[in-house]
Amino acid sequence: MNKKINSRRGFTLVELLAVIVVLAIVMLIALQAVLPAMDSARRQTFAIEANGAIDAANTYFMSSMWVSDAGSVSLPIGNEEVCISIEALYNAGYTELSPENYSGQVVVKKKGNIYLYTVYIQKDETMMVNGAGNDGTYNEDITEADVVDWDKEAFNGTCSTG
Repeated sequence: MNKKINSRRGFTLVELLAVIVVLAIVMLIALQAVLPAMDSARRQTFAIEANGAIDAANTYFMSSMWVSDAGSVSLPIGNEEVCISIEALYNAGYTELSPENYSGQVVVKKKGNIYLYTVYIQKDETMMVNGAGNDGTYNEDITEADVVDWDKEAFNGTCSTG
């Protein structure tokens, strides 16, 4: 009879606590490996979205459909700069970046025979790309390194013409 009782006996409190402590340590180690990867993936996704905003602005200007109160505006001529807001791109159907979550602008400047696209975009006051997309001589893809944490004072995403 005593052997039957001992064979049905469960775990002691100390054994259960030891298992919980080991599981907690394993979870902490796993989180330290996973959280940076998740942040990196969010930043890479945002960089892709910023590149998409540049592509949308390029298509928008090439279509010559943008009309403002001052008349028709197209790609810049000479040394002028032209900009278009993310909201205007969204309203015209060139991007899916909703103005509810994204704000900013794409600035286009002519240099020689090429147009340089620079993006200023922010997402929900969490991340931003502040003036990336060209190095002054040619267009370049926006990368994860261009995505930084939101900084209201540093953000320059106000578009006066679009």
